[in-house]
Amino acid sequence: EIDHATRVRWALEAARCAGEVANFCDHAEHNEVTERERVLTAARTMRRLACEIATFHGEDLRERYAARLRAAEERNPLCSPEAPDGGVLALEAKTWRDLQLVQAAHDRYYHPDVLGLSKLDQLLHYALHVSKLAAALAMLADDGIDIDDFRARRLPDLLVFGIKLSTVLGETLPARRVVE
Repeated sequence: EIDHATRVRWALEAARCAGEVANFCDHAEHNEVTERERVLTAARTMRRLACEIATFHGEDLRERYAARLRAAEERNPLCSPEAPDGGVLALEAKTWRDLQLVQAAHDRYYHPDVLGLSKLDQLLHYALHVSKLAAALAMLADDGIDIDDFRARRLPDLLVFGIKLSTVLGETLPARRVVE
C-alpha cells in the first residue's frame, strides 16, 4: 500500500501542473508575457508522475495507455476497421518520441475538433483535463476514488496530457526508452 504522504505529494504536484497550465493560458489571453518552459516542465512532471504511480501500483503504463486509447477510439463514431488502432501502435512504441507520434496520429484521426482549435484554445481545453487529473489525485490521496477506475482512466490520462502539452507547445520528445 502506498503511504498517505506519497499520495499527497502526487496530488500537490498535479495541482502545480494544473496551475502552471492555467496561468500560461490566462497570461496568453491577456497578451502578457508567458513562460512556455513552465508548461513544458508541467508536461514532464505529468509523464514522470504517470510512470511513478504505475510503478507503485505494479502497472504496465504502456498497456494502460494502449487500453485507454482503444477505449476512446471504440466510442468514437469514426472507429472502423480501416481506422488507426492507437492501442496496437502504443504497445509497439518503445520511446517517448514513438508515444508522441502515436498520440498525434490518434488525435489527428479521432479528435480533429480539438486539433482544429487555435493553440491557445487547445491549451485551454487541456487545462480542463489537467485540472480533472489534479482532482483525481487529490481524491486518491484521501481514499475518495475508485482505484480501479483511477488505474484504467486517470493514470493513462496523466501520460496522455503529459504528451499533449509538450506537443502543442512544439517540443519533440526524446528518442529515449519509455521504460528503462
